[in-house]
Amino acid sequence: MKFILITLVLITHFSNAQSNSVKDWVKANAIRMEQSFGMRFLTEKNDIQIIGFGEASHGQGSFFKHKINSFKWLVQNAGYLIFVLEAGFNESLKINQYVLYGEGSATEGLKYLNYGVWQIEEFVELIEWMRTYNKDKSLHERVKFYGFDCQMSKGGVDYLKSIQGRMDYNFNDAELLLLKDLEKLQSSRDKRLAKNITPRLLSLSIKLEQKILEANQDETFKKTSLTVLKNLQYFCDTERNNEKINALNRAKYMAENIGHILEMEGKVKKIAFSAHNGHLTKYAKQKETGYWLKKIYGQRYYAIGYEFHQGNTLGFDFIDNELVFREITIEPSKYGTLGFLLSTLVGQDCYIDLVGKSIPEWFNQKQLCSDLLGCYGQKGCNQRYTKVIIAESYDGIIYIDKTEAANKM
Repeated sequence: MKFILITLVLITHFSNAQSNSVKDWVKANAIRMEQSFGMRFLTEKNDIQIIGFGEASHGQGSFFKHKINSFKWLVQNAGYLIFVLEAGFNESLKINQYVLYGEGSATEGLKYLNYGVWQIEEFVELIEWMRTYNKDKSLHERVKFYGFDCQMSKGGVDYLKSIQGRMDYNFNDAELLLLKDLEKLQSSRDKRLAKNITPRLLSLSIKLEQKILEANQDETFKKTSLTVLKNLQYFCDTERNNEKINALNRAKYMAENIGHILEMEGKVKKIAFSAHNGHLTKYAKQKETGYWLKKIYGQRYYAIGYEFHQGNTLGFDFIDNELVFREITIEPSKYGTLGFLLSTLVGQDCYIDLVGKSIPEWFNQKQLCSDLLGCYGQKGCNQRYTKVIIAESYDGIIYIDKTEAANKM
């Protein structure tokens, strides 16, 4: 009994000491948001080239507003020219055409992504700002908009059909059927169809790669077209296996797309990309996109996880087979979570840099952090938290105390 009491006293003493250490460290290192939206300190890290901006959900407009304002500041003050969204590489090319040349519109481009959560006013505002910024700039000074995901096929199919004349190639009936099957796979997500398509697509890709390289077109056309082809292959590779392997493939291919964009735009160009916290994490055991980026680019990649305390988010559900978006209120974060800690100790929007500092052990242990999945709002998809080793997952944290829901366009 005496031994048990002594043990409990020691554990309590250690826990209190650790708790005080965390509190003191957070109070000393949490920097309240200012006019650079927390980005000024990143510009002092000269080796950073790729910034990953996370989000605890796809529906919190406050996260998007912060990311968009941060990107604008980085464009105007730190030479960042490329914004990349967690959306299809092929589908996002329409938005880039509008941003660069005024072809189409922001709303048309966002609808073409075929993912309702991105059809929000916050992204309309960003795209319109990018278009306005580019109007008096030379081509090499213009900002550009890309996607780095590979879950859709329509953008790639439409693109290949549109460049037949430029690569002097006409699809035969079997190839047109293949393109039709690719579009069918986007809606069906049928593993058997994906396996059937894969060798047919590989055969067509070999022919088209040669035609693209031989075409009397500029390097931008050739690199873009080859990347479109790769993304159709990526798409099949994320549909033909079991769910776990598909997810691992998707994560690696999203990292490869960042590399393709740098290859297209210049390997020294600076990129800001936007994705869910769960994708940009560099945590080695998860093998997510951020893991591959950190492995390839090292300190040139800086991952920012986003956290909040309470507020609203835009969720969606299917009612009578119709997709319905609705605003959902999220209660204050519970005791012991990262959100609760920052709300209690800071109580307002702030950022914390975790790199190059001696940090408390608490950040190297699994902690509950906000993690609202893309399906948030549907039955069985209302999880609030996941366990995260913060220091191994992110290089920095952006904290928004109270979030507003995103605004549907």
